[in-house]
Amino acid sequence: MSLQTPLVVAYSGGVDSSVLLQAVIAYREQFNAPVHAVHVHHGLSENADNWARHCELQCRLEDVQFHLYRVEVNTGARKSLEAEARKVRYNALLEVCEQIGGVLLLGQHAEDQLETVLLQLKRGAGPQGLAGMGEMQYRGKTLIMRPMLALEKADIVTYAEDEMLQWVEDESNQQNSFDRNFLRNEIIPHLLNRWPQLTKTVGRSATLCAEQSALVVDSAQSFYEDCKRTELRLDGQKLASLSPPWQAMVIRAWFNAQRQLSPSKAQADQVLSMLNAKHDATPEVNFKWGKVIRFDKDLYWVANTTHEPDANGTLNLNTDNHLPWLNGSVTVFLTQPKEDDMVRFQTNARNLRIKPEHASVSKPLKEWFKVWRIPRWERNGAPVIYLNSQPIAVIVNGECVYLQPRDQRIHVSFKSD
Repeated sequence: MSLQTPLVVAYSGGVDSSVLLQAVIAYREQFNAPVHAVHVHHGLSENADNWARHCELQCRLEDVQFHLYRVEVNTGARKSLEAEARKVRYNALLEVCEQIGGVLLLGQHAEDQLETVLLQLKRGAGPQGLAGMGEMQYRGKTLIMRPMLALEKADIVTYAEDEMLQWVEDESNQQNSFDRNFLRNEIIPHLLNRWPQLTKTVGRSATLCAEQSALVVDSAQSFYEDCKRTELRLDGQKLASLSPPWQAMVIRAWFNAQRQLSPSKAQADQVLSMLNAKHDATPEVNFKWGKVIRFDKDLYWVANTTHEPDANGTLNLNTDNHLPWLNGSVTVFLTQPKEDDMVRFQTNARNLRIKPEHASVSKPLKEWFKVWRIPRWERNGAPVIYLNSQPIAVIVNGECVYLQPRDQRIHVSFKSD
């Protein structure tokens, strides 16, 4: 981040984001950094249009680039309105930051941190959850900063009143059906009345949890790299040699590497229990994105199928032929081609009898799959490459296995996307 990096303020129009915007404008006066404000219009309140107009007017008065995002919140059954609104709001904010290469600034304060830690306690979170919100963290490639995280709400309001700032009040903040509002309106005032320093002590605990969590994550990443055979496969024996807590952390590191939400404790336990399955068993644990399957002692990441294998097809020479079910491309080079030469592929050829290069016997392809330890869910999609009517290669595990008799005129390669 440089002094000229665009600063993107999440600007709801409330007192917190109004004070934050004024602070960023003051920063601009000193360092001339570009300032943007993003207002997310959820359409959930009859006052939403008025809030948007207020924010746009304030930005015009201060010569701040204003972005208005109108979003739809999924209010369907079994959906948390609070969580869904937060998700679409973050998506809009991050979209602006990605477009302009900006840093996202949020106006969360000490009481917000206290709410977050209490909610994480309610959910039974571990140290990573109890770390609450970080003052600086990345979401993808976007840096998120919370410069007001150590400030008390009362001090923010006092400043806004002294500076005669104008802000809006969201009436939904009084709806105690939302967990955060219930804590903010009914619980936290009593806690602070009894323990006035609670926001500071909880903030300190969150910082300590964050430090401990960072150390654990670093160690878990090292264990994960040691257990990783490929991005989609973990060495089951190495994983089983770790203590149960480290096993769970490796699984979470794996999910993080795949850009999926960390599994719950119950889900992680279910995945790890597969390590003790019978040798010939292929147990699996289902997730929204796909499955984790134990095969031949290892754990495999198997995403939901988006493309079924083509039964057969023609391959163009000397160019990439994309095979979407393999997430890669096959390229076939043929020297001294004859006029009637044709290269094609066929899948689901389990009963085809072949003799791989360097092998001394021929067997049906399904038997070679066992020898090569190809997972059962990959077998139907393994393409056999033919030159005219002669099978000359098969693509397995992202590699080309040539078949006998080897035709020296042909070279086949596979490249993952």
